[in-house]
Amino acid sequence: MSPAAQPSPDRSVPGVSLLRVLGRRWLAIVITVIVGLAIGLILAKRQTPQFEATARVFLSTSDTALGGGSVDATRVVQTQAQFADSTAALDLIAKQLDVPRSYVAQRLKVTPSDEGYFFTILGRDSTEVKSVQLVQSTEAAYQQLLSQYGADNSGTAERLTRLRDTTAQNLQRLQAQVAASPRTEDPALASQISNLNAQIADLNRRIPEAQVNAALSAGSVTLAEAPRSDGQVGPHLFRNALVGALVGFFLAAAGVWCMYLRRPTVLDGRAAANTLNAPLIAKVPGGRGIDLPTETLVSAMAAVLSPTVKVVALAPAAPGDLGRDLVVAVAANWSDDQGVVLILDASPQPDVRAAVEQLPRPVSGELPRWAHEPTCLARSSGTGRGHLLYNRVAPARAARPGGLAPILADRAPVVDLVILLTPALSELPMTAASAMQSDAIIVVASGETPIRELAEVPRDWPVLCERIVGVVYDGRPPIRRSAAGGPGTGAGAGGAVAPTSGPVLAATRDRDAETQTTDRYVRPTGRH
Repeated sequence: MSPAAQPSPDRSVPGVSLLRVLGRRWLAIVITVIVGLAIGLILAKRQTPQFEATARVFLSTSDTALGGGSVDATRVVQTQAQFADSTAALDLIAKQLDVPRSYVAQRLKVTPSDEGYFFTILGRDSTEVKSVQLVQSTEAAYQQLLSQYGADNSGTAERLTRLRDTTAQNLQRLQAQVAASPRTEDPALASQISNLNAQIADLNRRIPEAQVNAALSAGSVTLAEAPRSDGQVGPHLFRNALVGALVGFFLAAAGVWCMYLRRPTVLDGRAAANTLNAPLIAKVPGGRGIDLPTETLVSAMAAVLSPTVKVVALAPAAPGDLGRDLVVAVAANWSDDQGVVLILDASPQPDVRAAVEQLPRPVSGELPRWAHEPTCLARSSGTGRGHLLYNRVAPARAARPGGLAPILADRAPVVDLVILLTPALSELPMTAASAMQSDAIIVVASGETPIRELAEVPRDWPVLCERIVGVVYDGRPPIRRSAAGGPGTGAGAGGAVAPTSGPVLAATRDRDAETQTTDRYVRPTGRH
């Protein structure tokens, strides 16, 4: 087995680049990004407007108001912020605004400050007035709860006062009993009277202290700012549009990458050449308006052929890799150098005939006699120096062992070169049966060529790989490769691989639906 027939295990999984994979599907990614951008804008327009209002509540910095020197003031500020956002506060706010508590909880946010003794109340609602009212109600609810549930509040002083009055009434009742019976001295009554006097004295001492502490507790709020409106803060058109575009980009990138991993394809000509263990003889650059001169392509193909080669097989790596414009341009340029070139079409899709028909009719009388018969289509290369002969052969006949032998024996000797168009390599063994009847094989690959199927060729068909002399990589988009060559195709039109308009392709398909005279082979009566 020759070195060309020995498969290399590491070639089946070539190195891939995410940017190159995404670059091949840039149009799909751009469309997905635009769709995501549009969806983001639509959702932003459909969102309810949000208005925001804020206010700050400053706390006293005195040690007494903040709980004494043994308490962390920062912790006190955090506790007061949580107190303003507590369940009791939410209930009061919901009662004042006549809304559910969940409504308030979703639109209210109280944030303690790390820069000073204050916390910020932030309210959002559908209108500016509602957002301001929400902040105002929060401030009022906080101060109300602070006065009711503080450690030393006004309620404590009131309870102490009521207790003192009750004790004084009990003392007066006992004193009335003692006065009603002055002759009888009851030690128990005297002890009760003494205890009640002590309680009243203690309560009279504690009531002023409770009143002072309540005043200090209420004074822990140094300033409660009036709510100010910050205007409309949502929806954010730019942010939503940016998020939609980014989501569309990442989804498209993930989809393209997953599709590539599911069916990896050839990213460049070097990968295809390494997989087949054959040299890369030419590379048609991709992009809009970028073409490779046909003379350069033909020179590269001729450089790998020996002088004795008479039949050259052009085998696409996958269906659609070999464009008819490329075939006609190469054949026309080759005929200008060597004279008469016969295109023997054994491919499943006979699209090349339409491109050949666009060339001028032959003007030379030196063509073989069978060139003017219905079994052959004769055309000039466009410059007048060469001629093209097109003969269609059914793929089923070409796939039979020796199926092309009678045709090649009769017609190859009287022409200068035979270009055999075979089925794709992915359609083996039909490709091998026809391609191995040629002297040399040139494989045409593209960015759509599946790398896994291509890697199986050296492993399963080593004899076929021995005849592969080079790989041509067509990096143009598939729509350009499938277009047929126009009247100016070939060297006479500037030597560029040119596409053909869509009506020609449609007309070709209509003709293919009918029986073509070039689909059958009739042994010619003479060679000259």
